[in-house]
Amino acid sequence: MKLAQRMTLYSTGLLLVILLVVNVGIYLVFQQNLLDGEQDRTLDQARTMTEAVSAQPDQDPASFLESYVSGDGMIRVISPDGSSLLTVTTQNIALAELPTPEPQTGRETTRVFEFEGGPYASAQVPLLWEEGAVVTLEVTEPMPMYEETLQILRFVLILATAVILLPSFLAARSLSGFVLRPVQALVSTMKDIEAQGTFKKIDLERKRKDELADMGRTFNHMIDLLRENYEKQQQFVSDASHELKTPLTVIDSYAQLLKRRGRDQPEVLEEAVGAISSEASRMKEMTNQMLALASGDNSAAERGPVHPGPLFAETARQLSVVYEREIDVQTDEGAVMEGNELQLKQLAYLLIENALKYSEHAVSVRVYRSEGRVICQVADQGIGMAEEDLPFVFDRFYRVDKARTRAGGGTGLGLSIAKQITESHLGTIHVDSSPGEGSTFTVEFPEEDQV
Repeated sequence: MKLAQRMTLYSTGLLLVILLVVNVGIYLVFQQNLLDGEQDRTLDQARTMTEAVSAQPDQDPASFLESYVSGDGMIRVISPDGSSLLTVTTQNIALAELPTPEPQTGRETTRVFEFEGGPYASAQVPLLWEEGAVVTLEVTEPMPMYEETLQILRFVLILATAVILLPSFLAARSLSGFVLRPVQALVSTMKDIEAQGTFKKIDLERKRKDELADMGRTFNHMIDLLRENYEKQQQFVSDASHELKTPLTVIDSYAQLLKRRGRDQPEVLEEAVGAISSEASRMKEMTNQMLALASGDNSAAERGPVHPGPLFAETARQLSVVYEREIDVQTDEGAVMEGNELQLKQLAYLLIENALKYSEHAVSVRVYRSEGRVICQVADQGIGMAEEDLPFVFDRFYRVDKARTRAGGGTGLGLSIAKQITESHLGTIHVDSSPGEGSTFTVEFPEEDQV
């Protein structure tokens, strides 16, 4: 059974129980009041008869009482020993067959009983009889209005219960639908997420401030966190596949160099082993940093004084061996900045490798100081970029059309990562480029004493 149906049945059932308890209470109280009223009426009638008999001492009491008998009633005079001295009935003669109750001499009593399927009220009062004897006068009267009134009351209570339950049932259904609408929207959204495999949030009413609205906002916040973590995971996979490709290429190139000339040229062996060891260490640190970046933890990127001149020069030297290309390097070894050496080396790899990929001509690398800034430039004389492409070259996965046609084209992540590293070091990066004239990437950092 659905929750809406359970809520409707529960609220309606609870209201029905309350109405039954209230109706039964009303019925019993009203019934008792009717009984008390009928008994009081019969007792008043018996008192009236005794007063009338006492007021006519010369008249025969028996003939006088006969005139007071109603159509279905009975009057009986009971002696102190319990025998009937006089019984008067008119239409319902069977009442005379009722057993004589034990007389309560000197006391007034009333009772209600059933006879032949009908209710009767009886009252006993003391009466001064012939020769001064004290007897008991019993007056018995039917109660037709009592039964009719109770029937009307039962009908009214049943009708009132039905009138109350029907709109209550409809209101409970409407309320349950209103309350569960956000839950249904939540379930529908979760099913869409499961079926489509995409992150989706539920629409919320801005004016709602209740617990269901809080639940919706919490769900949407959870979806945002899941999307963020998923994007971090995807970014990590993309960055890892992109960034690990370069050191693996360097290691493979030096390994091939070792095969060809390592045995005969000790200097080549020493250089290759050093480069492979350096790149293996860089891959390890790079993996740790990308994991930290994917988890939102930047504690792995320790900062300290870094000399970007030698760092860019060493990177250019290694890549010149890998690509078997000449790279013009001019660096200021005295330039110092605050940063993470591994990340800045990664930045140098990204910029220099990008220049080598998209240029068959000379590539130049310059590192110098100017007005309290450390400036790193990587220039090529390659295919260049159109002016409309320049604002987007640092976006993730963006590649200009000409780059897509190249067999050595990248994935569109390198420059985006380069921008991220630059900004994390409080630097700026921009590119100057024209189609067919090459591109120049310029990165500017604060000098150490300016940080």
